[in-house]
Amino acid sequence: MLSAVALVPAAGSSSRMGFDKISATLAGLPLLVHTLRRLSLVPEIRGIVLAVPPGREDEVVATVIAPYRLEKVTRICCGGASRAHSVWNALEAVTDNPDLVAVHDGARPFVSVDAIGRVLSAAAEHGGAVVATPVAPTIKRVNPEALVVETLERPQLWAAATPQSFRYREFLDAYRQLHESGVPVDSCTDDAQVFEHAGGAVKIVAGNPENIKLTTPFDWAVAEWMIQTGRDGAETSNQCQ
Repeated sequence: MLSAVALVPAAGSSSRMGFDKISATLAGLPLLVHTLRRLSLVPEIRGIVLAVPPGREDEVVATVIAPYRLEKVTRICCGGASRAHSVWNALEAVTDNPDLVAVHDGARPFVSVDAIGRVLSAAAEHGGAVVATPVAPTIKRVNPEALVVETLERPQLWAAATPQSFRYREFLDAYRQLHESGVPVDSCTDDAQVFEHAGGAVKIVAGNPENIKLTTPFDWAVAEWMIQTGRDGAETSNQCQ
């Protein structure tokens, strides 16, 4: 069986949420507990490296990791000024030599175990893989004056999510190349883009529709409803244990 380490960036400011996502509880549990438990169900994932806001490492251990016995969380590191910096810090904290890494947003608690397994398999085969969903709305490309330039072909458009998985050594080299190139790290909006810049191939893997990212208070309310009504993808995860 392939071995993987999950990197979980969770060092954001929560500015769009309006409250601290790390300390807030979702259906009675810290948000990170939901996310980390889901990742922990995947047999291939041997360890999890969690990147949190600077100075909050001990707090997260005391309120999230220890009381909920999240034994697969092997390292907690200091997050950076941006998501890309947090991923780089987490990547540098990997101490063993896994076959794969999987980067997953701390604020995506409902990813299915099946989707994680499929993105890991695809990354092993192709080098990189991204969980994504087909774009449903009609997308218009506009000019600086907001005039439509073209209508994009929907069958070719996918909305990228996480987890995003890569062969470990190739991903490490891709991040190193990015830092050495002088290109601003924040110019890459997701990890697959870093891998693409280094010439890596990235396969799209269809994800489960419940895999939403909790960014705004509306998202949080939807997540509460999903858990209360059993629409959080937990049944899919349990079937794949």
